[in-house]
Amino acid sequence: MRKLTMAVLAAGVAAAAQAEVWYVPGWNRTTETNGLAYTSCTNVFKNAKCAFWGWDGDRGWSTSAANADVAAKRLADEIAATNAVFRSKLVLVGHSLGGRVVARTLAELSRRDLKVEQGIMLAPAIPMNDADVVKMGLGCVRPAIVVVNPKDSVLKYCYDIVGGEGASALGRNGSPVALANVVEYAVPKTITNETKIDAAWGRSETVKRVCNHLAAFYFTELRRILDGKPSKSAQVRVPQGRINLDWKVMDAGVWWDVLDTCDGWKLERNIVTGHCRIISPERKRVAWGSEAQMRVSFEKICAQLTSKPNEDSK
Repeated sequence: MRKLTMAVLAAGVAAAAQAEVWYVPGWNRTTETNGLAYTSCTNVFKNAKCAFWGWDGDRGWSTSAANADVAAKRLADEIAATNAVFRSKLVLVGHSLGGRVVARTLAELSRRDLKVEQGIMLAPAIPMNDADVVKMGLGCVRPAIVVVNPKDSVLKYCYDIVGGEGASALGRNGSPVALANVVEYAVPKTITNETKIDAAWGRSETVKRVCNHLAAFYFTELRRILDGKPSKSAQVRVPQGRINLDWKVMDAGVWWDVLDTCDGWKLERNIVTGHCRIISPERKRVAWGSEAQMRVSFEKICAQLTSKPNEDSK
């Protein structure tokens, strides 16, 4: 019941009158005030006053990530300079590195005992175990919303493998642990097919699947969430231990002990090395790491499988 209440509270902003929505764009999109991402935002928040909050993120990855952290401090200062009435109507929405900016801003506001109405992070490019992730929900009144995609190509193959931040992105599988005042949602596998894009490349489903990190796809799911109708076919979120590429594996056999099972999913431990892995019903290794890490991840999987889709958030 508490989880359902959290979801209802999170979605309530859709009906809020006179809301102020500040959109923080992602990497290499920080000046596109007329781009697809910001247009998607204004379409979702038609009844709100939307503003584009630009920052210096059209540079190389490492520089842009560092600039995002600086931008978060600037955004927190800007919000702190407003009055309480304005903050009570303010909703921060960020995509990718913009989601990182929003997460760090909310955490900084919490340290100053300030709150905005709500924070919404779409595919946030910030480590899932970052200290600010733990605090971000305390910087807003309504539960913060995190929309993730386990199959996000950019986060899976670029951020996780070459991003150099030591942990999987929050925007792929969410947090491995419960977060205060935060609700997580996952997009369905069919999200690219369900999102209409007028550009010529948008007519190719193959191209759309490759480009599935684009904000437009996440805004499609966000609209459903704010309407109180999140997708019922959401993907299972599996917090990662070490860098993993999904591939089919042999059954446990002599090298692996089965520690736990849940609806076709298996948690296994290698009898030689002691490391563990999680196997999907399709017999694919979807995560691996220490036993402690994988037990936490498997617990989250089981929680999702035993609850209604997109209702197992913290």
